[in-house]
Amino acid sequence: MKTTIKNNMATRGFTLVEMIGVLAVIAILAGMLIPKIFEAIRNSRINATLEAYNTLKAAVLENYAKWGKFATTAGTQYTGNAFDDILLKEGRIDARAADKIPLSTIGGTDNVYVSVTTGPGGNGGSGYDLDGVGGADNANAAYTVELVIKSVAAKDAHDLSLRLDGPALSATDETSADTKGRVEYDAPSNNNNKTDVYIYITHQ
Repeated sequence: MKTTIKNNMATRGFTLVEMIGVLAVIAILAGMLIPKIFEAIRNSRINATLEAYNTLKAAVLENYAKWGKFATTAGTQYTGNAFDDILLKEGRIDARAADKIPLSTIGGTDNVYVSVTTGPGGNGGSGYDLDGVGGADNANAAYTVELVIKSVAAKDAHDLSLRLDGPALSATDETSADTKGRVEYDAPSNNNNKTDVYIYITHQ
């Protein structure tokens, strides 16, 4: 008789109340951890973009130091949206911007690239207000080199600006346009909450 009672107690499973309690604890932990996981992933995207930007800037300056201009591998002045291809061929970078920068929600070389444009460049072609006091500081540039990242989530664009330019030269919130500092973009679209980001590298 005693043996039967012991066996019954040993094989008894969780009650429904105990299972609900365990599931509730799991749900609470998941609710606390999942937002932190997504935030860590977002931070990783921003950090990768900043690292790639600094690498590209150093490569552009090396190219200029060699040729005295933003040049092709043959030493002729380059203009266009694939300057990172030139830098890659010169061995100054190990991958194109599109392969290193994960901020674009579309991706691909048509949506993430290093551009050499005639004139001051920037969002709308009006140049970059680098010091934040108004007016384009590179208004008289013959050529401007910039990193273009299209279709960026509003929060990512705002965080990138905060890290690169600081609060004084960034938009006040993620719903506003950014017109100061090295990072520029229009107010995100109401339809998809995304925007195209232009980042100043240097000018001549």
